[in-house]
Amino acid sequence: MKYTMLIDQSRCIGCAACTLECKNQYDEASFGVLRTRMARYEKGEFPNNVLRYRKNACMHCLEEAACIGVCPVDAISYVKHENGGMVLIDRDTCIGCGLCVGACPFDAPMVDEERVKAEKCSLCFERGLKGDETYCSEACPTGAITFGERDELISKGEARVSALIDKGRDQANLYGAEGTGVLIVLDYDPADYELPDESTLAGNISLPKFASAAGGLTVMAALGGLGLSCFRKIRTDRTDKVE
Repeated sequence: MKYTMLIDQSRCIGCAACTLECKNQYDEASFGVLRTRMARYEKGEFPNNVLRYRKNACMHCLEEAACIGVCPVDAISYVKHENGGMVLIDRDTCIGCGLCVGACPFDAPMVDEERVKAEKCSLCFERGLKGDETYCSEACPTGAITFGERDELISKGEARVSALIDKGRDQANLYGAEGTGVLIVLDYDPADYELPDESTLAGNISLPKFASAAGGLTVMAALGGLGLSCFRKIRTDRTDKVE
């Protein structure tokens, strides 16, 4: 992945301008279905409590994204292009089963139950392929979101971490340099922001958090092998149509 996004959590004020602009630009989904949303974390006890925010969206795992591995109709894939590498959901193919929701270690996808489609951040891939900024980075009022060349942003993130450590934030770290396309500057341990260990991301498929559209996964669980057979048939039928 050549181009990517750096999120400086230490600069984030939780205003949700990124969420609003993203919803404004990608308004196909139903009300309440968001590609990016703001997570809130509080540490310590009053009067020594600290409030932090994290932009929660697809992290565009670099290798073997779990959502790709579990999709029964091959609706999720990496964008193939010299500037590609983003993880993208093909709405025309998606059947809204919710398997990607359960598999994602970042709780990024959401199922639009009205449209029976999964939604998540696409890293504004059409803009990104040209090296243009994402809508959320343009909207951020504090400069907490930066879009650019990945190697340059890794260097920028590392410099910011060093600056934070010099200011006494000794837990500061850069998340994503090894396992994800999106980078995050954190001032606490990743686990404090409900982020998984990067070393566990490749091929990470955890399925206890199944979500469904119109109860699709409940039915699938009840049917067991028959449900999987049905999904395989859907995949075969779609493949036959393409060929």
